[in-house]
Amino acid sequence: MRLTRPRAKTDHEENLIPLINIVFLLLIFFMLAGRLAPSDSMALEPPHADAQQRAGTTQVLVSIGATGQISLGGEPLAPEALAEPLSATWSEDARALQIKADAALDAVDFIALLDRFRAAGAEEIELLTLPRGN
Repeated sequence: MRLTRPRAKTDHEENLIPLINIVFLLLIFFMLAGRLAPSDSMALEPPHADAQQRAGTTQVLVSIGATGQISLGGEPLAPEALAEPLSATWSEDARALQIKADAALDAVDFIALLDRFRAAGAEEIELLTLPRGN
């Protein structure tokens, strides 16, 4: 009588361990290397507001630092030379402007810059803020 030896059972979970390791390493790589949003050209701390912000706007974004430096599309811009770069970015029917300003910016300086934006042709100006509590 001939008896056959039972075969050793293969553990299918052992075959998945290398795949799980690779997926985990890829996840870490993409979390460290990827960016979800473009970074600002300068460090800003926006003011806080109670109102909800509108979504889906196609306005021109201008960043203003705490000392009054202006950035349009990541490029530094002199306050005296606002008209030409802004008019190049606006369309004929929409002259809207979004401003992301530092909360430490002096109000008098900010109002002077608003006057310059209006003189450059801005028809609608929106100040971007963070909701209260953030």
